[in-house]
Amino acid sequence: MKILERRVYRGPSQYALFPVMRLTVDLGVLEQWPSAKLDGFNAGLLAALPGLDQHTCSYGVAGGFVRRLTEDTGTWLGHVLEHVAIELEQLAGAKVTFGKTRSTESMASIT
Repeated sequence: MKILERRVYRGPSQYALFPVMRLTVDLGVLEQWPSAKLDGFNAGLLAALPGLDQHTCSYGVAGGFVRRLTEDTGTWLGHVLEHVAIELEQLAGAKVTFGKTRSTESMASIT
């Protein structure tokens, strides 16, 4: 995984009316490996950042992100990076609860 570009928008921007951190990431070969296909990945991630179990994700309830990690083939690592960034910001005292991951031609863009 390689971060190709990072930008910080301190005020209203084309992405939101609130501050935004935007990363463009090349997942490389990891694009082929969603979370549930990586043995031990989910358990290790949740052990390192236990607060992730409170992320609601698209389900709107605590545990939603864990559900995305483990259901079917799991979720893509760009999406995992989004939640890791949110959790680290929360641990640092920021009131961040929203993220968005979009796939581009050959990389993920995380806003």
